[in-house]
Amino acid sequence: VMEKDNSSLFMTIDRKKYDDDKAEAEKFCAATGIDKEHYDGALGSMTLMAVSGNGQGIASWGDIEALHKNWLNSNQLSGPELAGPSEQGKTYNGALSVPFTLKPSESKTVTFILTWYFPNALNGLKDGIWEFKGNMYSNWWKDSDDVAKYVKDNLKDLSAKTHLYRDTFYKSNLPHWLLDRISSLVATLDSRTFFWSQDGYLGSWEGCNTDSGCCQGNCSHVYHYAQSHAYLFPSLARKMREQVFSKQYDDGRLSNRNGYDDIALDGMCGDILGAYREYLMCDSNDWINANWQHMRKAMDYIVRRWDSDEDGVMSGLQWDTLDSAMSGNSPWLGSLYLSALEASEKIAQLQHDQALAERYKAIRVSGAQKQNERLWNGQYYIQIPEANLPAFNSITGCNIDQVLGEWWGNQLGFESHYPADRIRSSMNSLLRYNFRCNFVGIGMTQRRYVADQDAGLQMTCWPNKGDRPVMPTPAADEAMTGFEYSAAATMVQFGMLKEGLMVTKSLYDRYDGRLRDDLTDMAGANWGYSGNPFGDDECGKFYGRALSVWSMLSACQGHYYNGPEKIIGFDPQWQPEDHSSFFTAAQGWGSFEQKRSSASQTDVITVVYGKLDIAEVRLAVAQDRKVSSSNIKLSGKSVSVELVQDADKVVLKFKEPVTIDADEALKITLNLN
Repeated sequence: VMEKDNSSLFMTIDRKKYDDDKAEAEKFCAATGIDKEHYDGALGSMTLMAVSGNGQGIASWGDIEALHKNWLNSNQLSGPELAGPSEQGKTYNGALSVPFTLKPSESKTVTFILTWYFPNALNGLKDGIWEFKGNMYSNWWKDSDDVAKYVKDNLKDLSAKTHLYRDTFYKSNLPHWLLDRISSLVATLDSRTFFWSQDGYLGSWEGCNTDSGCCQGNCSHVYHYAQSHAYLFPSLARKMREQVFSKQYDDGRLSNRNGYDDIALDGMCGDILGAYREYLMCDSNDWINANWQHMRKAMDYIVRRWDSDEDGVMSGLQWDTLDSAMSGNSPWLGSLYLSALEASEKIAQLQHDQALAERYKAIRVSGAQKQNERLWNGQYYIQIPEANLPAFNSITGCNIDQVLGEWWGNQLGFESHYPADRIRSSMNSLLRYNFRCNFVGIGMTQRRYVADQDAGLQMTCWPNKGDRPVMPTPAADEAMTGFEYSAAATMVQFGMLKEGLMVTKSLYDRYDGRLRDDLTDMAGANWGYSGNPFGDDECGKFYGRALSVWSMLSACQGHYYNGPEKIIGFDPQWQPEDHSSFFTAAQGWGSFEQKRSSASQTDVITVVYGKLDIAEVRLAVAQDRKVSSSNIKLSGKSVSVELVQDADKVVLKFKEPVTIDADEALKITLNLN
């Protein structure tokens, strides 16, 4: 159907509803093998709009050569304005045209808008297993014409906000390829990996294929790596956390897949750490007050099941993200446990439960000491499995996730549980044993997501080849970006900037847009490694774990934020003498800039969208430099603060909290001697 209003021309394709012609629909379903649910899910409309009052359009054409020839000869589109249901096996084609004439050196822009509307879409899995119908947008608009008109009416504002985000993000002086990696993978949120159903459920597959999503249930042991969504859209991260808590068992367990699957230890620790992150990205304590009991029950379950003597050392079988179970004491799951204990300890203090906070702290302190004593081999951290307990172990292997809990903790503002020099040694060992300039000769016994000529970090390597267990941790020979980004960020967090950037650059080179669709593993299976720069591959395309890449931004800028306490901090690892980067907060986002000289340091926090409430700013100055005086101004007006310095750390406590609104900046000048 072609329609026209005062300022636009639009063409709409609208599928007839099932009840309008039930017999024809049933005939179609019988002929094609499509069931009624999927037929209903395809019912909807699509609209192509030209935002111009002098356009032309037709609802059907048959021969594109004839269409083009007629248009060239007459500058007109010839055809009907209405086309009824097409015959089975045939498709109608429509066309829009907006003619104009250009003089020399003249230009003109014509805007086209494509919208769609499928209110009956079937999301998730059928047969009542993680099944959700409809899309959230059907609560806001009535059809695709309605959507197109909304976009047209709000195009200026929508375009301005989109460009504002893009321009602010790329104002950073981080390497362009790193900015591309961080920003491009946000496309995962707009892929088939994510859906938002009509009833409000926010669903995420692990990844997606051409016809559907793969690995259902907002998988906790995958999505605890993901960070991008939580910092860009904190309200959506809170929703996902609430959905996890809504399926909590009475004993405190949290299902690995929203009630569909059993539990995974790393996923449960990640849910606790995620809850603490969601608290930090709030503007008050209300959310954590409402969800604290879920967090506490989960923490207590972990302690009861895997650390019954409360010495901070895990025992028993522990299911994990490699779809297998490890046993005994490992730095990967052990460090996650320590950080989850600290997150729980801090919220217990916030809830004025000092006895519980002290209990969690005692377990954590004991665990840090004993894990360090038992798992350190002089170069990196190893696993000590339990005898006579069949499991998939790494033992003396150098594992990519060996200090994953420290990666999490650093993002949340925790001090490290393992000594910093040992963490750096572990990361250096990871580079020495696991980083490969190419994967020639590396047998991909399971899945293949890296070509022979590509570089990357292998999941697990055994420096002494004879040490490889008979049943090693699955995926030991693989390279997968979600794990690699977190390892690279850990390097940056602990002072290994060049090394972390090198690892991330290798992933940028792997996902450079060159099609790689002919790779197979040793069994001949093709796992779909694509090279698409907007969606990394693992078990499916646009894989959710790769959203861990946001931690590279946080690490490079040394970002810390606590919304309820109105604290923000920066300690740039990337070019502290001349740094510029994008940051987010609970109610807005903007840019941070820092410049250093021998005599002074200037830090500027600019809010570009929303607002930022601040009661305290935390910064770092060059080693051996002392702040002699300071000058703090908000939009040119002086602000009174109390300044406290401890070594190279500087804390500015405001006499009264201030609010930085959009287009305002807080400028901090520190005079040094």
